[in-house]
Amino acid sequence: MAFVLPFLLHWQVRDSESELRLAMALALAPFPLSMVAALLARLPVWPAVGLVAPFVMLAVVFIQPHYDSWVSDEILALHLFIAVPAVTSFMITVLLCALLFRKTAGSPGVDAA
Repeated sequence: MAFVLPFLLHWQVRDSESELRLAMALALAPFPLSMVAALLARLPVWPAVGLVAPFVMLAVVFIQPHYDSWVSDEILALHLFIAVPAVTSFMITVLLCALLFRKTAGSPGVDAA
């Protein structure tokens, strides 16, 4: 996601219809991209990670700092604005799903007997 979304931002728009298509692609692209990434990582709960990670990405976008004060290049700041939430949201979602599904997989008393 961190590599594909910045490429979509540099897509040439000619009219309002292509601008609407670009906005829809930016809104919907994280879902299949995170599902493919979770499937390639061979996660046991890859559909859950694929569905939850874009929403966590949106939450991270709102809490991240402005990179304009840290980086002098505007393009690099824009790429950081997209890449940091994409990577961190995927990792946070994977860790939370792993903890959640490990605890609900079975009770420890059944395995010990």
